[in-house]
Amino acid sequence: MSDNLLSEIRQTIIDIHPELAHDASLPDRLERAHAHAVVLGFTDADVIARFLRYEAMAPNFYRQPAIDAWLRRPGQPVEQRFADVLVRVKSGFRRE
Repeated sequence: MSDNLLSEIRQTIIDIHPELAHDASLPDRLERAHAHAVVLGFTDADVIARFLRYEAMAPNFYRQPAIDAWLRRPGQPVEQRFADVLVRVKSGFRRE
């Protein structure tokens, strides 16, 4: 992913969540999250953008032990494992 595309994703996040425009850590956090996503094996640009949106709203979410373990779990493409994490998180919110 080019720096330009990463900047575009950051701007889209800020357009949706203007309060993040003042978060000086956002660019670095997005860069680190992107690098981590690549290491995990993400290749789909849309899924990477979603991963970065989650990082923007929940800093270091992917470093939580349960999420990290799930994303590294063998057997499925990482994009599918990420989708599974999102389903589990959303269904957990619905139960409360």
